[in-house]
Amino acid sequence: MKIVGALSSSALFAAVILIAVSNCVAAPVVVRGTRYQNVEQSSSHARIFILMIWDGMRPDFVSSRETPNLFALERQGVRLERHHSQYPTLTLVNAATLATGTPPAVAGIFGDTMYLAPELKSLGINLPAADLMRFAVGPVSLEDTHRLTDLNAPDALKGTLLGIDSVVQEVAREGGYIAVLGKHGPTFMFNDRVFTIKNGVDELHEPNANYLFATDDAAAPPSAAPDLLAALPPATHTGVADGERDRYFAQVVADRAIPAAKRATDAGHPALIVLWSHNPDLTQHIAGLGTLPALEAVTLADDDLGVVRAAVASNGVADRTDIMVVSDHGFATIRLRVSLSALLVSSGLKKAKDSTDVVVAPNGGSDLVYLSRDDFKTRDAVRDRLQKIVDFAEAQEWCGPIFSREISSDPITRRGRYAGRQGFLGWIDGTFAQGPLGLFNSGRSPDLIISFAEVSNISNKGFTGPEAPAFALEASGQQAVPNRSQPLIHPVMGLVYADLNSDLWTTGMGMHGAAGMREIHNVGAAIGPDFRRGFTDTNPTSNVDVAPTIERVLELLPNVGPGGVYPAGRVMTEILEGGRSYVGSAHSFTATSELELQGVEAITRLKMTRLGDHLYLDDSSVDRKPLGSSP
Repeated sequence: MKIVGALSSSALFAAVILIAVSNCVAAPVVVRGTRYQNVEQSSSHARIFILMIWDGMRPDFVSSRETPNLFALERQGVRLERHHSQYPTLTLVNAATLATGTPPAVAGIFGDTMYLAPELKSLGINLPAADLMRFAVGPVSLEDTHRLTDLNAPDALKGTLLGIDSVVQEVAREGGYIAVLGKHGPTFMFNDRVFTIKNGVDELHEPNANYLFATDDAAAPPSAAPDLLAALPPATHTGVADGERDRYFAQVVADRAIPAAKRATDAGHPALIVLWSHNPDLTQHIAGLGTLPALEAVTLADDDLGVVRAAVASNGVADRTDIMVVSDHGFATIRLRVSLSALLVSSGLKKAKDSTDVVVAPNGGSDLVYLSRDDFKTRDAVRDRLQKIVDFAEAQEWCGPIFSREISSDPITRRGRYAGRQGFLGWIDGTFAQGPLGLFNSGRSPDLIISFAEVSNISNKGFTGPEAPAFALEASGQQAVPNRSQPLIHPVMGLVYADLNSDLWTTGMGMHGAAGMREIHNVGAAIGPDFRRGFTDTNPTSNVDVAPTIERVLELLPNVGPGGVYPAGRVMTEILEGGRSYVGSAHSFTATSELELQGVEAITRLKMTRLGDHLYLDDSSVDRKPLGSSP
């Protein structure tokens, strides 16, 4: 992979010296846009690799009855028993991580909604007025292919939306075949230069000749786009939401992508196919977990896996095709809708709803908070306002762990009696530092990432269903609202507080984004000639480990040339046929911070596992108790 200058020298140095940077170890890189040096021939492997992402699939939803295809795949091939989503557990964050094998510190994507005005201003961007208003006035949703294309254009971010090349682009560089299909937004993360391709090369003059890209709102190459878009079923938000579109994209994989991949491998080139399903995520959001539509959405995603596997068999390529199924994140049920921006206004910590002194980008289970350096001109002013925001938030039952940009200068004495947190505490009291979790990027990181609390051991019975009470917390206090979820069929464990852009979201519907176990733990399974058979991996694994493993399977060229180091995932060697067990023992530990708030102490814990030099976030919790009580 080749990296652009997303990290400052100081941030990069911090990422290197912190051994446990977001499931990462140092690896050589090439500056994005440079050519490989001293490479005589390709070392790529003529394999087909199919990466299928079931958006929002929880591992406890896999069963022989609801998901017989995935259930069988897990038992015939590899099951990743302790697979993890990258925090924040959001779609675009994990799309960038899956595509690049790096955390937000490098990939630069921190949410489905981000506030990009500071970066655009620092780059001196001179966009047309309409685009500048859209991108720079407030937080913008990134789940739109055209918006992402505009942001990445030469007159905007100049191809640096992502801080590093994707594994798809690496395959293209080898002259291989690539196909990326499915949900709009995350698909773009795998080939962010797809709409700049002309005469077989992209805007960086990299080869990209044999490809297919199809999503909800765009398709390429131009010769195939009209037919692909004309046949696309209409969007639906009833029953299994966009279920027909998921089936359509799976069928395109079966009818077009797999035969094209076969031709590429017949010619000695690698092939990589990425299929990103809308479900069960979209239906779980709308109907709620454990409802009939949500259960049907899980089964439909499984049927699409069956379509893909049947096409692999019918094309006679099973002996050269590896399939990996993962989800981007887990899920939980909304307990209470919280408007953080409105609450900050009512508490005097933000000037007005649309003011830019303090900007909140709501992302469901986590919010990104940005302070204007025009309003807070000194470091002390910034710290003072951030501390007041943290003090306010951590006093509330809806608040989970908070992550600030810098590491505490005094992590031991300032927060006395708790052990196991050296290097993890943030510079704002009561917070954790973003760096050790792979969340610090000098140009993109918000000042605070506030995770809302997840209550993992309570089911959604009494919360999901149109007759259940529903509430929203606004500036005027807690208000009763209609419950828009569907009738509950099967109770599901896990509740989460959430901040959302629209009042269409209510208690009982599904959500993700927080740092709780129901959202962090996700699906992971693989099968094919390069994977072990009947193997359960009990090591912790993560979405950040997927791209490095694909690179190993396809034997992609090592990075050569100028560069340095960057934090990245590991090759899951233990799941590969003939591969060695990963060297290193897994060690679980807890990092703790505490904050005193008017007679109450808020104690926040991050549960983590270290495997060798790689760090995995497992869960989080917050306890609030009167000062002076026993620890």
